[in-house]
Amino acid sequence: MLRYSLRDSTGTARPPRIALLVDRFDGRGGAETYSRDLADWLAARGCDVHVIGRTCGPRELLLPVTFHQLPPTRTWAAFVHEARSAIAAIAPDVTHDMGVAVGCDVFHSHVGSPLACQQAADLAHSAWYRPIRRVMQSAVRRRRIAARAAMQFGADEALCIAMSHRGAADLTTLHGVSPGRIRLVPNGVDAERFNPARHRDAGAALRRRCGFAPDDVVVIGVAHNQRLKGMPVLTRAVLGLRHEGLPVKLLLCGGRAASPPSPETAIVELGCVSDMAACYAAADIAVQPSFYDACSLATLESLASGLPVVTTRANGASELLTPDDAIVLDNAADVATLTATLRQLATDRWLRASLGRAARRRALDLGVEAAFSSIVAVYGEVIAARGCRLVSMDAAAGRRRVA
Repeated sequence: MLRYSLRDSTGTARPPRIALLVDRFDGRGGAETYSRDLADWLAARGCDVHVIGRTCGPRELLLPVTFHQLPPTRTWAAFVHEARSAIAAIAPDVTHDMGVAVGCDVFHSHVGSPLACQQAADLAHSAWYRPIRRVMQSAVRRRRIAARAAMQFGADEALCIAMSHRGAADLTTLHGVSPGRIRLVPNGVDAERFNPARHRDAGAALRRRCGFAPDDVVVIGVAHNQRLKGMPVLTRAVLGLRHEGLPVKLLLCGGRAASPPSPETAIVELGCVSDMAACYAAADIAVQPSFYDACSLATLESLASGLPVVTTRANGASELLTPDDAIVLDNAADVATLTATLRQLATDRWLRASLGRAARRRALDLGVEAAFSSIVAVYGEVIAARGCRLVSMDAAAGRRRVA
């Protein structure tokens, strides 16, 4: 395992001090899970990690990092002010913002482009409702979103991390970020954590608790913003297949509160789930029909869990896939195509198994080690610009190199 140290102009070495800024450090969403895993990974490699946020989960409190809790604030401007004060007290070598503030060295928006996200959220509604939505979401609110994005992406001194080529293009065309400031770092997945062989028993137990029969084909969808991630489209497809008499059921994770499971229920909602591994192990097919997603962690976790995956080109994770690994649809709103795809998977056990094996193989090439190492390379750029060096050492081999 590599360990990192920072060397100044005198040659003095010390642990690099990294400040991660996230609203909630609790693993409940993509940015939160990413922040937790990155913080743990950096700490294991010799970094002095400080996390700044408003809340911290019980699991995160056990990590070997220092958490700095910000006071509750009513406005974003107040949150930014409190975050800056915390950063000044920590005096980190690198500040890494997960998309919640402004003025850090590295800006990493886990929603991707807020403007592209807003446009996709409009498209996720029926055409007749979009004008009503624009009225209900006042022009003032939309201008506020645009103004905040302009401040966040307009900080010329910050490096911006994009998680897909499409996301990088959005940063340039919609936010005016120069390509020279953008670093492409797709998400990775811990394939061992989501190894299906480790969670087979837990998955079977969850199927029983949810009332799924042995011959039910369980489709899993994971989303907090369920409309943006296409869950209503997925629900319509599953109910259509049920109407045809196919034993298809839907397991929804995230977003709304849990619903009581029942053998007669076609849709089971688990609400927020802290550890998704057993949920993937309980499923037969994973579907992420996103209207917009920077680079879905749920998609990568589904791959690692050995599930056949269906997603859309609006999901940045689709750039990491080939037709052999997953099924990628062109139009997130196309219920008929999604229904036909699920019909084929639901009725062809061999196809599900074949795609699942291919998905697992692909996930093994998309590990967090490469993703987080690329993040450290971005840190190295920031540190080098200040006249220092970020040096890594292979503890086993005793070799040093500049990160």
